[in-house]
Amino acid sequence: MRAILVKDFNNFVSRGEGLVSKSAFGSSLFFSADDAWRRKRQIMSPTFSSGKLKRISKKVIDSAESLADFLEECAKAGRLVPLRDTCGAYSSEIIAKTGFGIQAKFIGLEHSQFTKYCKTLLNIRLGWPRTVVQLVNLIPNMGAFCAKVLGIQLFDSVNMDANRYFTTILSDTILERRRQRRTGVTHGDFLDLILEANDAASAGRLQQEEENREVTASELASGPVRGLSDEEVYAESILVIFAGFETTASTLQWALYELAQNPDIQEKAYQEVKRVVKGKTPTQEELKQLDYLDQVINETLRLFPPAPLVDRKARETRTYNGVTIPAGSKVMFPFWHLMRDPRYWETPNTFNPEHFSKEAREKRDPLAFTPFGQGPRLCLGMRLALLELKMALAHLLPRVKVVLNDRTEPRQGKEVKMTPLGAPTPEKPVQLAIELRSDDA
Repeated sequence: MRAILVKDFNNFVSRGEGLVSKSAFGSSLFFSADDAWRRKRQIMSPTFSSGKLKRISKKVIDSAESLADFLEECAKAGRLVPLRDTCGAYSSEIIAKTGFGIQAKFIGLEHSQFTKYCKTLLNIRLGWPRTVVQLVNLIPNMGAFCAKVLGIQLFDSVNMDANRYFTTILSDTILERRRQRRTGVTHGDFLDLILEANDAASAGRLQQEEENREVTASELASGPVRGLSDEEVYAESILVIFAGFETTASTLQWALYELAQNPDIQEKAYQEVKRVVKGKTPTQEELKQLDYLDQVINETLRLFPPAPLVDRKARETRTYNGVTIPAGSKVMFPFWHLMRDPRYWETPNTFNPEHFSKEAREKRDPLAFTPFGQGPRLCLGMRLALLELKMALAHLLPRVKVVLNDRTEPRQGKEVKMTPLGAPTPEKPVQLAIELRSDDA
């Protein structure tokens, strides 16, 4: 892993396969290869620096407060909380506000088109449709021809209804933002930051920001950096929507589920927040001091990684420790299994935040924990996802408890059953009960 993802990264810049789609999303940073990836990464990296995140943190705080308010209402009304829908509303609301300046209020709403299309952006094929696609893909390039040339939705990896919805929003918004930028009006969201970075690249002013240390020489395109085309701006904007939605919604769901399953861990996390946070909202400095909450989030990511399997494609034939990897072959990294390997984890299948105590981390190879990838292709949105997760839990824990009982799914004493769908997915939607904390708790 260290050789392929870090030391010899230049030979494994590309992922194994691209996304088969007529949508611009298929050409976004996540699916790009070689020099195209380097150019886009160099433009996009400053957008996600810690300094830029501070500009949007107030919008994250507003949504975290709304989420806590909603759960408090559910507790008072005795309603169960559908975790997937609720966490998805929280995540999509933040994307709408921080990404595109939409004054969204999705938490608690039964229907939101934005949230609906965030959930359904990728075309998940099950049953006979999956079998048909697999059979057609036995013929080289046939699946791509059916999707990109014939426009057959069955073979397209992107839901084209969702694609049309977001493209319509983005095309109108981008035109308006460019007009506003010429008059000096800015919004401080990710779309503004993407356009700002793109203008800098086009003008030859793109520089690596000092605080953005994950940008390495391996990432940088040689010579002047060509700015993003309009289609590429759409592609990266849709990527922000998809990646920002799925990672946060899924991880927050599993964190709340595990806290309900482990009341002692929930109580310890609550006591830390109560001790450290002095006001209604944690300051940046207080957030940094919530070490045990970090451990809870990391343990959730270990057991339920958003990207359980990652691949890379070899440019040239290389040999590592006696194993030869031929040019053009694909290397698979089963992160799910690695992060449950008993050689690195004391209780691999048990939710145990002590896996991330200072002592435990010092004994373990850091590559054993890779929820956001590793090396130059490390997830750009990692810091934003962690901010959203930590801010949500820091707001919820002082006000409510998440619990299991005879009405919840799963019931108290039972565990969630999982489906074999790649990313961790429950067979039945998880529903938790909510209890108010008393003032003297």
